Amino acid sequence: MHLHLALERHARREFYTARLTLRVPSNILRAEKRGPDLIRTFDDAVKALLRELAALKARFRREPLWKNKTRRAQLRARKAVGFAPQPQPEGQGPQHPGDVLRDLLGAQHARLLRHVRRQLWHAVTAGEVLPNAIDPRAVVDEVARRALAAPQQKPEKMSYELWFYVLARQELARRRKALQAEAAGTVRLETPRVLPDDAARAEGYDAEQPLDIIERQIEPPVGEAKELIADERAVPPDQQTLRRDLLAEARRTASAWPPFERELFELYFVEGFEPDELAMITGRSREQVRAGLDRIQERLRASLLEQAAI
Repeated sequence: MHLHLALERHARREFYTARLTLRVPSNILRAEKRGPDLIRTFDDAVKALLRELAALKARFRREPLWKNKTRRAQLRARKAVGFAPQPQPEGQGPQHPGDVLRDLLGAQHARLLRHVRRQLWHAVTAGEVLPNAIDPRAVVDEVARRALAAPQQKPEKMSYELWFYVLARQELARRRKALQAEAAGTVRLETPRVLPDDAARAEGYDAEQPLDIIERQIEPPVGEAKELIADERAVPPDQQTLRRDLLAEARRTASAWPPFERELFELYFVEGFEPDELAMITGRSREQVRAGLDRIQERLRASLLEQAAI
């Protein structure tokens, strides 16, 4: 690694140029700024070079593949939400706070269920929970029951969405503790084995929602010409496949991590929660969350380098 600095002064007037060139093993970064003040010009050049370096590190970490853009888009859309131009007719829409909370639970049900299934998959893969020992639907149903029964228990500074995840985390911990207490007084006569169907179910496969291939018709559908035109706004199929494969490999790698880091991985890289939100969900301090995220990035970087060396 080599850093080259160049400061030039105009021959006729008080005007300076600062050029910085940073050579790293895989790239060359450059920054150039001009201005009448030498110190400020040099500071601007350093800041520009640091931004270039941060962008390069983000590409090395493949952050565009990990960051959940859907989550950010939902947050931006939520901030832009306003009142309707006309009120709803009488008798339509939510009539009391319980209806509003029930609608929120319905909107978050599928996402919360996927999150619980992923947490159980990690626990099953790590050998902490037996397959099918905990029903993810029962966990989400208990979250809904507790939220509707006592909505006043939601912390004042926490959104309902975060509160649902906190309740799901508490319910998973309660059920796992109950299983451990039950296992302590039970003697098993056989060693449990994970069958292929059980492993698929632990990863999130739902028999009530079969794959599209089962419902595929024999005759291919007739498509229009406009359906064959590529949408420039859509993500290319190869990138979608790469993203899914990379995420699946990262999940398999994360299954051997400590439980706290596995939870941070799912909540931050998959669900898209911010560090402050992670601190509220997990009950940890911001420093502990940031330290955990740093450890996760180091683990992912080491795993990618190890695979690249094979």
